Parts: sequence; structure tokens; C-alpha cells
Amino acid sequence: MTRFIAASALACAVFMNAGIAHTHGGDQVYSGRAGPYQVRAYANWADGWLDYSIEVRNAATGALVPDARVIVSVFGNGTKSADYTAYESGAVYEFVEKSRSTVHWRLVIDIQSALGAAKLTHRLDLKPTNWLWPTAAVAASFFAAVAAHLFVARQRTSD
Repeated sequence: MTRFIAASALACAVFMNAGIAHTHGGDQVYSGRAGPYQVRAYANWADGWLDYSIEVRNAATGALVPDARVIVSVFGNGTKSADYTAYESGAVYEFVEKSRSTVHWRLVIDIQSALGAAKLTHRLDLKPTNWLWPTAAVAASFFAAVAAHLFVARQRTSD
């Protein structure tokens, strides 16, 4: 029984932390270098909101760049639709904005800090995902493993 409780606690911790990590930042959608910066961008769409995070590092040292000014210009269907200021939030700069579930944008990211200025462009293509089936598969696998463990335990005690 102790093993079951420990395994359940471990499984809950892994799945809950993975969900939290995914919702704050999401999947990596860009990685590259622009001027003195190494840049990684992450995006996640959930419940009508786009969470877009940008990690800005000094390309020479790998250190995070604090206090930068990061402006994200959004272009959809060839026309500029908005400029967003990505505010510093922990180790990343991010903006959260209401959006449709399907996003096909061209983003222009303008970074300015003590290291200098840089501009980069990338495409952001997101479409809704269905978490129902993967979640059901993981839950079924977990309960099948528990059932198999209990079956083996009963077989050992009955012999």
C-alpha cells in the first residue's frame, strides 16, 4: 500500500507540474539569434487566450537580459493588426491577449537594451489541440498498471 501511495503522489506531481509548465509559456515556436541576443519564443493558446513568452539572452554569455524593451508587432493577412509590449515576467518577457483558437501571424519582435537593438521576424501558427484523448490514454495506462500490480500481489499472497 505504501508503494501505491508513493507512486500515486509521484504521478500527480509529474502530471500537475507538466500542465503548469505548458500553460506558462507553452511550446517553443522560435529559436534563433538576432544581433547580440539569443532568443527563444514560446506560445500557448488556452480558453481563448494566447500566452506568448520571449526568452532573451546575451548571445555572448548566455545570461538572461533584464530590463529590455520588447515590442511585438503582429501582422495578419499582410496587414499590421497590433503592437504589444511584452513585459518582463520572471525569466521571460510576455504578453497575454485574447485571440481566436487558430492563429496565423507574422511577428516582428523589436528588442532594445543596454546591449543594443535587434529586430527579428518569425511565423506563429497555432491551432487548437484536443487534450481529451491523450489524457484518457495516460489515465487508462496508470490504472492498468495499478490493476496489474494488485493482481500480481494477490497471486503472490494466494500461493
